[in-house]
Amino acid sequence: MSRTVQDDRPRTAGWVRVRLTAPQDPSGPRGVSLTEGELVLRADRVAVDEGALVFLCSDEVVFQLDRRYFRSMAWFVDRPTFAEWLRSRRKQYPNSHTRWSTEERDQLATELSGGHSWQRIADVHGRTIHAVQREAVKDGLVTADAFPRPGVI
Repeated sequence: MSRTVQDDRPRTAGWVRVRLTAPQDPSGPRGVSLTEGELVLRADRVAVDEGALVFLCSDEVVFQLDRRYFRSMAWFVDRPTFAEWLRSRRKQYPNSHTRWSTEERDQLATELSGGHSWQRIADVHGRTIHAVQREAVKDGLVTADAFPRPGVI
């Protein structure tokens, strides 16, 4: 059974930003495995179908997402520019999309060997958990298969 989320917006295609998160996995490193991500899609409405969110544009399915990976969404009339998006992102993550310094990489290795949580490390570095995990993999501190990825149907 499918139902459509109703709203009062005109039926012109807009943009939707969908934030994703993977379920926590207690078997992951240090007991926490969390990956987050974001999609920006052209859509004019969303239908909820069993365990999936179905994004539609002019009554055509443009994307389907397993509901377990859904965190939040926001609608836009026009797609935000990268600069607008980055300004907004840096309010929450001040170092988003900046290069990692040698000192910051050394600090990451120390924090991981000290048993700090991914959330604490991300907060200290002003980055997302995913960015910290990605850097740890890149530096060979952990393996990539330790982290779940948001699934797409």
